[in-house]
Amino acid sequence: MFDLTSVRRELDRLGIPPIKRLGQHFLVDSQARNELVDIAKLTPRDTVLEVGPGLGFLTSILAEKAGRVIAVEKDRTLAAYLKKRLAKYHNLEVVQADILSTRIPDNAKIVSSPPYNISSKLILQIIASRFKLAALLMQIEFVTRLAASAGSRNYGRLSVMLQCRAEAQLISQISRSAFYPRPKVDSALFTITPIKEPFIRDRKLFEDIVRVLFTQRRRKLRPVLSRYLERCYPEQSQLLLQQVGEAGRRIYEITPQELAVLSNQIADALVR
Repeated sequence: MFDLTSVRRELDRLGIPPIKRLGQHFLVDSQARNELVDIAKLTPRDTVLEVGPGLGFLTSILAEKAGRVIAVEKDRTLAAYLKKRLAKYHNLEVVQADILSTRIPDNAKIVSSPPYNISSKLILQIIASRFKLAALLMQIEFVTRLAASAGSRNYGRLSVMLQCRAEAQLISQISRSAFYPRPKVDSALFTITPIKEPFIRDRKLFEDIVRVLFTQRRRKLRPVLSRYLERCYPEQSQLLLQQVGEAGRRIYEITPQELAVLSNQIADALVR
């Protein structure tokens, strides 16, 4: 079992001190690791994807509980270290790659304490895949944004994109002391579970509208949407705007389901 002293010693031996600007914080608290595994409810039938396994503290536990584990590590030195140290686990595949350029296997459970600096991109990648469940440990402020409801101060683009496809549930708060080096903020254990998403006629259009609107989330919908339509569909902009109901509300007050309806109204009008 690794403690903080042995973690420092191992990193020094490998010559790879953690780089804070890259979001590298190693989870050294065994209780937090065990809780992360518990909420994933792993069985021998599961395929698990771990993002940024580091020194493999979590990886070995996953390999003992799941039928197959794919550990994607960007750092070449760490990937080589893991392949050697965890060679006894024949159900484990260590892949040296950037997770953001790696396909998430269908029906996989993602169980990880990933680098902080890829949080947003990783979440978007997960919800765009055919995943079964995600059990993750990320900064608590970030998790709060994912689960935020319409009208709240934390509600934004990422909230909408996730909640159209999945449900985020905060399980527990984890102290910053659970990591080495210690980050400046606490983290949270949470799950993401796929849901039946609302019908969206044009996914690209929907994502584009949400991205543009939430750059000015506290403005009223009509003027922001009008400028977007004038820029993208100048000849049809006024007609398209007439198709949109509830245009006088502020953007951060509009639910993901209502934004899906709005996008569909515009998509329908474009094909008439």
